[in-house]
Amino acid sequence: MEMPHFPCFKVDLSKSVNNLIQQFIDVRPNQNWLLLADYAAQTQQQLWTAWLLCQRAFEQNRALARSLDAEFLRYIAATHHVSEAFRKVGISDNHERAWIVNLPEYEKVNGEMVPLCDDDITAAVVDNLCNKLNLSIIDGSPELTVHGLNKLGLKVDVISENTGDLLVGLTISTELNS
Repeated sequence: MEMPHFPCFKVDLSKSVNNLIQQFIDVRPNQNWLLLADYAAQTQQQLWTAWLLCQRAFEQNRALARSLDAEFLRYIAATHHVSEAFRKVGISDNHERAWIVNLPEYEKVNGEMVPLCDDDITAAVVDNLCNKLNLSIIDGSPELTVHGLNKLGLKVDVISENTGDLLVGLTISTELNS
């Protein structure tokens, strides 16, 4: 099954409100919305793999985090330690850019989890969050970078045709080590 574009939006944090993380938590619609470090979103496949694994973990009552957003961060960070995931791929005061991420709900179709994505509703929520938090959307989509891969723990010097597969493997390895 072909997946839609993962619902993530690159934002400029340079003029954001004070105490951005707490303010974001206070105004987001639910735990399916999170902030992710700009270097952490590398590919569509990585993001959808982390989404699927965290949804399955909650469905099967084996999630290590208490919330869906934290479990997703754990898979993106490729760690079984929730606190390490926040340090590794969460945002901090020195970040100038980040991703606003929506973890879509899903329905089961023939035993598979199929994301329920509504681009118009998602865009409206992102606009609302940006207005409340003084963020601005900037152009960008997830892309493989040596810097980001190294920050995620995948030590590479150059990006090859197999690098995306290695990243997905790293994400899946979180499942095996949990």
